[in-house]
Amino acid sequence: MIYNNKKHMFIINPVSLNRESNINNFINMLISHFKGNESNLSIYISKYPRDAISAIQKRAATLPPGQGLRVYAVGGDGILFDCLNGVVGLNDVELGAIPYGNSNDFIRSFGEGLLERFRDIEKQINGDSLLTDVIYCGNNYVLNCCSVGMESYAILKFLDIKSQYSNVIEKFPRPIARFLYNLGFFLSGILSIKNKTIINQYYQITIDNHDLSGQYGMINIANGSCYGGDKCSTPFAAPNDGYLDIVLFKSTDIFEFISKGLDYLYGKFFKYPELISYYRFKEATVRSELPLVLQLDGEVFIDTNISVKIIPQAIKFITVNGYQFKKRIVAHYDENRIKTVNQEFIGK
Repeated sequence: MIYNNKKHMFIINPVSLNRESNINNFINMLISHFKGNESNLSIYISKYPRDAISAIQKRAATLPPGQGLRVYAVGGDGILFDCLNGVVGLNDVELGAIPYGNSNDFIRSFGEGLLERFRDIEKQINGDSLLTDVIYCGNNYVLNCCSVGMESYAILKFLDIKSQYSNVIEKFPRPIARFLYNLGFFLSGILSIKNKTIINQYYQITIDNHDLSGQYGMINIANGSCYGGDKCSTPFAAPNDGYLDIVLFKSTDIFEFISKGLDYLYGKFFKYPELISYYRFKEATVRSELPLVLQLDGEVFIDTNISVKIIPQAIKFITVNGYQFKKRIVAHYDENRIKTVNQEFIGK
């Protein structure tokens, strides 16, 4: 039963619902929820990356002033990225995520083990929404995180592997398919670590007008705390605190990169202050003379110069059961020790 008078638009990524029967079953489930309210429902199946942006904007343009619209990204991080870029700047439009992808990282900002609850259509339709910050990076809006360096290069390699074998992998049951995808990403990471150019690249970095230029193997800029299915390199990030968090992993030899990289990936940056730095900031620029491999919520771009900034309370994100965004807890670490770039000890 629907308790609000908003319009509801579901954007489906057919790759996430990877069998035609699954797509039909999902659509039939939506129709059953909107029985008697069919005029409030619209369904769009995305045809290619960024296709959803124009579909959302066209739908919003048909609505009278003051008519609320809820847009639900059905799938994983890729379709959520597209829907975000369609929603930002539109009045009376809220964004939600119905997680059916391989990682669904932004949902983890609410806590772990909540995917099934966010798949509940009735709770999504009738849920509240939270004012949520957004990253503006280049010409794109990003909900969860941006990364530069080895991790981004690993995703680039993984996408190449995925393009060759996805048709085979998707024939397996979901748990096996997920395992094979994770194995592919692991192999991509090994190939990336062996690329000395990537893990020793020099970047000109300015964070809130402070110079942090140097050689770095990994750089992660985050609005949400989690990424990569189980990783959490920015445990104190929250999508509504008005800050972005950044972790900088300095270049080092391959052995140290591997041995300490896992601590970086899982938020234990404080163990190696001489190697890993963590800051909060509002605006940053990252430049490189070499091609810069950039990951934005799972989408990969190549550039040499990017500007990044926080846009506070840019959208309303739909939640269920009253869940709020959560910061992670790191044992034995005082959050107040995190450096912000306006403190006098920056870089020390």
